[in-house]
Amino acid sequence: MVDKNKGIEADDDVEYLSKTQLKKLAHSLQDLAKELSEMPKTRRAKLNLPEVLLSAIEESKRITSHIARKRHFQYMGKVLLKHDYEKIQADIEAIENQNANYQVRDQVINLWIEHFLEDATPLFNSLYEHFDHDEVGSIRQLVRNYSKKPDNAATKKKLFQALRQLDLKTELVNPLMLKA
Repeated sequence: MVDKNKGIEADDDVEYLSKTQLKKLAHSLQDLAKELSEMPKTRRAKLNLPEVLLSAIEESKRITSHIARKRHFQYMGKVLLKHDYEKIQADIEAIENQNANYQVRDQVINLWIEHFLEDATPLFNSLYEHFDHDEVGSIRQLVRNYSKKPDNAATKKKLFQALRQLDLKTELVNPLMLKA
């Protein structure tokens, strides 16, 4: 098939983007570049970015002029276009979803801590069903310490961390479901 406007042969398999779609893609790549440059180094390290992009990110920190930053993000968008930007976006979304999962799990763990003060018996029965007696024994000791001083942040933190470790092995059920 011959493209009438260009006078060259066009493949039927290739999908052509309109000018508007190209502009939207360019703007989304610039936004991704801004997001990458504002991201903490620890999160950026998890993404396994190309060296060219990492040096461009470091360069963006040095630039202070508004127009120069805009031009630099355009350049970073071009660098992203040459590399696998879809994989980078997917990795960022996966990290954000993982963080969202931790927030949900943190709420469940906090519910466990609150319900330990009210009535710990059904909670410990559930823990004994799913975990070793040694692990639950250490949780029991932490709950005892926390019930003596519920205002102490250090004891609550230790209890939270111990419950988080159990939750990572096997997700803890919502304590409201145990009492029903």
